[in-house]
Parts: sequence; structure tokens; C-alpha cells
Amino acid sequence: MRFGIKAAITAALAGPAIAALMLTGVGPANAAVTTATTPHTTSDGSFGFCNPFFQNQNPFRNQREQWNLSGDNTVVVNENGSSMTWYYSVDFTQQGGCLSGTLDDSYFPFSGSLHGTVSGNYVTFSFRYPQGSSQGTRTYQGYIDRRGDVSGTWSDGGSDGASGTWHLTRDAHHACQQFFWWSPNRACFLF
Repeated sequence: MRFGIKAAITAALAGPAIAALMLTGVGPANAAVTTATTPHTTSDGSFGFCNPFFQNQNPFRNQREQWNLSGDNTVVVNENGSSMTWYYSVDFTQQGGCLSGTLDDSYFPFSGSLHGTVSGNYVTFSFRYPQGSSQGTRTYQGYIDRRGDVSGTWSDGGSDGASGTWHLTRDAHHACQQFFWWSPNRACFLF
């Protein structure tokens, strides 16, 4: 039997993780082709990883996503020490614990991509302003309450050192509606 056919048959009979390793060649011997992941520490001390291999599910059983932020929304921003309020259009795309999308700052004006994570009730995402801007990279950290309201604090990494509070005008929605006991990969744990 040829190696390709033998590998395909073995992969079909093996578990999904073993099959992925066999068919893609990702493993210790091929470390050069693996995608490095950057851990993000959330407010509760847990870690979230945005790895393409796990983009459709969180690899940690006790941290399955219970919230989904996907869709158009508006980030309402207040700066500490100021009575000004800014409104930014945002379009989130969430796959598992990985959050991406675009943010439109019409005041700057600038549009660009955002990246972050959703882990349990915590959300973090960053938006990088153009090089040389006083904002630098703005980081939003927040909490999703039991009703789906999303709010938190933000801070600029640039020379202005600004910070403040933010919230979303649209609530987060539940990632799934029920617990599927026969399929733990589709499970939804609502705390």
C-alpha cells in the first residue's frame, strides 16, 4: 500500500488531533511550519490563545466561549478628566476565543483592523493607530455581564497616555443556546 493512501486511512481512523498532525505534518519534527501563538492574560488570570488550529473552539474545556460579539456595533468612549464622548463604528468577527474585525475612527480619521480575545466573561482587543500618532496602540479591556452588556477601560500606548472607560451600544449574544451532552465540542457553559 502506498504511503499516501495508508496515511489517509490511518488518519480517518485516528482522532481529529492525530489526523491533523499526520496530514498537515505539524509536530515537533516540523516546528518551523507551525504558527506561533501569543498568550493573552485576561483579568481573571486565565490565558486565551488565538491559534488558527483552534479558531473554531477554545482549547480549554473550562473556558468555552459563552458570548459572541460578532457583527456591527458602536464603541462609546469617554476619556478620564474630560466630558467628551466619542463614538467609533466597529465590525467584530469572532471565531472561538479569537476576536478580529475593523474599527473606524472618523475623528482621526482612520480605519484599521483590531485583534483580541474573548475568554469567559472577559474581552480584550487592540487597535493600532498610524505610526507617529500620539495614540499609538489603544487597548480595550472589558467585562461582559450576565445580560450581555459589555463595558470596561481603555488606554493608549502612545505619547498621549490617555485612558478612560468604554462600552458597546449592542449587547453580546450567547455563543450557543443549550448544552449538548453528547458533543462536548459544542458544549455551552453559562456561569
